[in-house]
Amino acid sequence: MSSNKKAFYYRPKTNQSKSPTVRWMFVILGWVFFVLGIIGVLLPVMPTAPFILLAAGCWARSSRRFHFWLINHKYFGKFVRDWENNHAVPLYAKCLATIMMTISTAMLFYRLPTDMIWVAWLVALVCSGVAIYLFRLPNA
Repeated sequence: MSSNKKAFYYRPKTNQSKSPTVRWMFVILGWVFFVLGIIGVLLPVMPTAPFILLAAGCWARSSRRFHFWLINHKYFGKFVRDWENNHAVPLYAKCLATIMMTISTAMLFYRLPTDMIWVAWLVALVCSGVAIYLFRLPNA
């Protein structure tokens, strides 16, 4: 018994630049951000989601092929589509990001010398702002 399931591909709206130089710059930046996102999958101290979303944004302005590939990607596609359509982030991603920011900030308070503790407070303030922003977004 064979199944004749047809694959569904999401077709994005792109806003490509008319300038070849700008398009090439966005293609290259898209790949840089994508590689940083992959590194973020492997390293817990580096975020994945912002870099993948930046890659999608760059490719939407430069390469229909790469953008189409990313939004239909097995692992990143749904996340990118949810962001592009609804500015929505999955609840687990919000929680994971907040936990990682909390651990990273706590490590700064633990590791920085007393005269540099202001850096830890600054990071804590920025991370708090990011967490508030994340939890104000709709859940995907």
